[in-house]
Amino acid sequence: MGPNTRPSPRVRGRDRQLAQISASLHSVASTRRSRVLLMEAPPGAGKTRLLGEAAVMAAENGFEVVGGLPAAPAPVPAPVPVPLPAPARAPVSATAVPPPAGTRTRTRPRRSGAAGGPSPHPLAPAAGGCPPAPCPASAVDAARARLRDTPEHVRTTVALDDLHLADLPALTALCELITTLAGRPVLWLLAFAPAQDASPHEPVTACLAELRGRVPVEPVPELGPLRGDALGQLVADWTGADPDPALLALAESVNRTPRAVIELVRGLVEDGDLSVVDGTSRLQPHPSGAAPGGGGCLPTPVPKRFSTLVQRDLRALSEPTMRALRLAAVLGSPFAPEDLSAMLGEAPVSLLAAVDEAVDRGLLVCGERDLAFRSEPVWRVLLDSVPPPVRALLRRQAAEMLLSRPDGVARAALQLVHIARPGDTRALRTIAEGARRLLATEPSTAAALATRCMELLAPGHTDRLRLAKTAVEAFTRAGDLDRAITLAVDAIDETTARAKSLPPALAGEVAALRASMSAALLLLGDTETARRAARDALAQADGLQHREAVITDLAASCLTGDGTASERVREILGAPDRHPRAVRVGALTFHAFGQWRDGRVGDAVRTLREAVALEDGAGGPRLIDPRWFLAFALTRTDEHEEAEAVIERSARAAACETRTLTTAIPDVLRAPLHIARGRLDEAEAAALAGVGADGPHLPMLAPQAWLVLALVALRRGRLAQAEDHLRTLEKDFPQHASRPWWAARLLLHAQLTEAQAGSGAAADVLAEAGEHDGALRELLLEDPAAAAWSVRCGLAAGRPEIVRAVVDTAELLRAHNPDVPAVLAAAAHARALAEGDAESLAEAGRTHRNPWARAAAAEDYAMLLLDRGDRGDRGDRGEQGEREAAIGELDRAMNAYGALGGERDAARVRARLRELGVRRRHWTQAKRPHSGWESLTKTERKVADLVAGGLTNQQAARHLFISPHTVGFHLRQIYRKLGIQSRTALIRLKA
Repeated sequence: MGPNTRPSPRVRGRDRQLAQISASLHSVASTRRSRVLLMEAPPGAGKTRLLGEAAVMAAENGFEVVGGLPAAPAPVPAPVPVPLPAPARAPVSATAVPPPAGTRTRTRPRRSGAAGGPSPHPLAPAAGGCPPAPCPASAVDAARARLRDTPEHVRTTVALDDLHLADLPALTALCELITTLAGRPVLWLLAFAPAQDASPHEPVTACLAELRGRVPVEPVPELGPLRGDALGQLVADWTGADPDPALLALAESVNRTPRAVIELVRGLVEDGDLSVVDGTSRLQPHPSGAAPGGGGCLPTPVPKRFSTLVQRDLRALSEPTMRALRLAAVLGSPFAPEDLSAMLGEAPVSLLAAVDEAVDRGLLVCGERDLAFRSEPVWRVLLDSVPPPVRALLRRQAAEMLLSRPDGVARAALQLVHIARPGDTRALRTIAEGARRLLATEPSTAAALATRCMELLAPGHTDRLRLAKTAVEAFTRAGDLDRAITLAVDAIDETTARAKSLPPALAGEVAALRASMSAALLLLGDTETARRAARDALAQADGLQHREAVITDLAASCLTGDGTASERVREILGAPDRHPRAVRVGALTFHAFGQWRDGRVGDAVRTLREAVALEDGAGGPRLIDPRWFLAFALTRTDEHEEAEAVIERSARAAACETRTLTTAIPDVLRAPLHIARGRLDEAEAAALAGVGADGPHLPMLAPQAWLVLALVALRRGRLAQAEDHLRTLEKDFPQHASRPWWAARLLLHAQLTEAQAGSGAAADVLAEAGEHDGALRELLLEDPAAAAWSVRCGLAAGRPEIVRAVVDTAELLRAHNPDVPAVLAAAAHARALAEGDAESLAEAGRTHRNPWARAAAAEDYAMLLLDRGDRGDRGDRGEQGEREAAIGELDRAMNAYGALGGERDAARVRARLRELGVRRRHWTQAKRPHSGWESLTKTERKVADLVAGGLTNQQAARHLFISPHTVGFHLRQIYRKLGIQSRTALIRLKA
């Protein structure tokens, strides 16, 4: 019998190598002939550990194992002061954890080891005695003796390590042995170090080359540095918890071999530099904190153990390379080669050798025009290697050099910020100017420069307000909105507290700062406060029209339903020459906003296109980008290709900026487009990014992301999750009919209510839209399928007034938008459904662009055909023909819902097919364990989720469109597989 597939290798990042070994075991087992695998790797790469794992694989698959491997390392103590939990997974190491020489086994030993460190390898001897590894010659002799005593038919794996230490006679004897036994089922695993790491003996590769042509010989893929998840898993194996980004960055900085990573982690543990917080391994806060005067422009300090390891490795560099790297560390990362050349006082050609060596060692990376340190922690080590007094002199020298160049102000500021002192007027002016120049491209750095400059100025200094404005704009663009607002409030309070009446110039500075603060408040989603701040700025500006204040006032007024917004928009658009381009762009954007709410969808889209065209010619940072709203509008009107193009343009513009708020926006724009196309996984991932699950986000647009998350959960049938998302939206964001997300939230609430409590309760929710002027119109524009769904709900609930209101509103929208296909199809669908007109409904289904609306039209058409048959109205096809046509439409709807991720809707259609005596298979065979959560089928998981969420069997059955008896059957299977006996136990397990 061939080898079994191993579910999860204990060696991290060596899947390719283990797959090759597994395939070789299979080949030896099937051909009954020998094979040789050659494993060449430098010390610390994990070749010995891989040999040990291969021996375990062989033993699991019925092979005798003969090995000559060194002893296992001692386990690692847990980090202090916070104890680390024992890892749930089997601990792993990619270093040597092997069996003693000549060990023979056919059973899988127990894997568990001591908490806090990796367990001994299964082939290692018991604690209390571990003989030293044999020399290669004796290992070869031992293998020969073992094989001599083993019957020829027995499958055998021979694992020999450190063959580079063997002399020529031993290697020759090994080759002869392999050749002699070529006809026996033996897998030879031969490991050795490269020639530069070998002993003075003849390189092993030259001797083993004689085997080629006599037996199959394959090299094992290179054992390079660990990549991706494998590195994090290795760190977690030695700390007991997943590493945070800072710890992972340290590991990446020494990731030449797994042994180097493990040495670092063990050292951090021993030094007490690690702790576990919320299940994550973290570095302890560095006692020195950031360097004084750093302004946030320095890499984070590193633990002493890491610095020691890196410095040890750096000693291998040539003296010119080390000198160049230390100067480069002072210049910063990235740095211009010409700056380094000037600091060294050497011609550029002299940098070649040093740069080549640094790049080859993985210390530097090359960009198109500059160089950068590959690792911030290594950069910090090199920077700390320069004594502080010398470092200050070098920074002053670098600043003077850079200021002599036309484009050197920003880079000079990055040097002076570390050494400037109060009263150093020239340096402070340079830092302030550098902050302004970096505002658009490096807002976080600009904020650090501006705030540091403020610290160096005395309270009341006239430049502090201008610096505060720069810092507020920088924090806003970087996404640190709370800090921007706090800084603005503090600076304004400080200024107003010093004088009862501000002079005009100072009042203008305060107004400008208020305008910047209002923009931050708007993006934070605090529209009421943003509007007050903007109007205060405009009132205090004495005739000056601050761009941020005008745009914020327009936006906040529109978002809060203030009727003065439309009048202000008309005033701006009526006199465009009197207003900056950015203000005109904002006016057009919010004019389109009003057009959409009035139901003039085509006009709104055209206005937004005009705003985008005007905005593309405007320079400077954007507060409100019309492309955001154009993407939403195009998605809702099923113009998916154009929406994708608009989003891509927005993403390209954001990619040109570094760590800015706009880089988080494309995900929010893509989420509705993904869900419109039925890509639920992509929609969920984008929406999670849009609410800040993995980083900065724009709170003003976050409601749109929460709506997508709720809709994804609803379509998947996860009602409790959908309800949680809607509850978050209602709790964190104002709920009023003037808010742009209110109608979408109401629609989702109605759809969720229908799933939970039926059409009658959902109709009551829909009726709420009729209480607010224009709310039903906006609700129908949220989704091309919304009008038909609302009619269907009203019909099922026996609420003709809702049906009439929806149809009339849809017809009004059609009249206003004769050139918008999505609106026309939605109106035709709603009317045909309300009137029971099957032929018109079929035509509406053909005109829908939206795939979900097409599926709904097919389902509605099928139900009209069946109703017509029940009434005795057979149509042209006759009774049987109508029935077959209905079944075909239901099949089409079911398949479409399934392809779009609509599990609950597909289940509803499948239930209707069952009522017609048609059963469609909707499950797949999958290998599962016999017990535990992983053993549950997809349906069993759904039942478990619903019951654990508090639903009765009857309620769960209605949700899944199956019978209560079937729910009971699934529950019994769940109890059996999970080893429980009650709903209470199930709820406890799910908690």
